[in-house]
Amino acid sequence: MPSFKGEYGKSEHGNFEVYDAIPTTHAFCVTAKHVAYAADHHSGILSEDAIEQSGFPCGVKGCNLGVREHKFALLILCRAEIADPATSKAVPELHEYLLKIKEECEKNGYVGFAFMKSEDFHG
Repeated sequence: MPSFKGEYGKSEHGNFEVYDAIPTTHAFCVTAKHVAYAADHHSGILSEDAIEQSGFPCGVKGCNLGVREHKFALLILCRAEIADPATSKAVPELHEYLLKIKEECEKNGYVGFAFMKSEDFHG
């Protein structure tokens, strides 16, 4: 089930659509400290606010980023080629679609796009 924020629809001919949001580096790793803080201060609700207020960083070794400092990109499901082989530029349908959803993407805090071919899709 897609878990992205916002409404994006499909491209003009339905060859491209937002499927999900993916981390640009790694997903934020919740630790026992986050869980304990949420239990003590947020009635056990482990929300993004509770994690941020705990003051504890990501649990990935060497990562000192907070939960809101981890960035995400939108994953675009592609049912057609994304680039014209002759020019290596995005096909017009994809280009128009990305321009159409750019403002909504930025409003929801996404930092870019990743692409997945439909034959690689198993959902």
